[in-house]
Amino acid sequence: MNTECNPVRERGNRNVHCPYYGDCLDYAIEKSWAYWGCGHCQYRSSQAARPEIRLTAADSVVYYDLPLEIYREI
Repeated sequence: MNTECNPVRERGNRNVHCPYYGDCLDYAIEKSWAYWGCGHCQYRSSQAARPEIRLTAADSVVYYDLPLEIYREI
């Protein structure tokens, strides 16, 4: 496990925008933890891995494209 990671086996919030989230998740899965949190980690508030999403009024697609397969026949 990455030495920067510090997951704890307790219910709590997780920071999916943390650059080490994937490593912590892998560690929790390896240990078969049913739950885990970032409560004791120094990166619990980090937004480093948060993607930048730019939306403007000039965007040409203002709806979601959904596959037809998700609709069921009545």
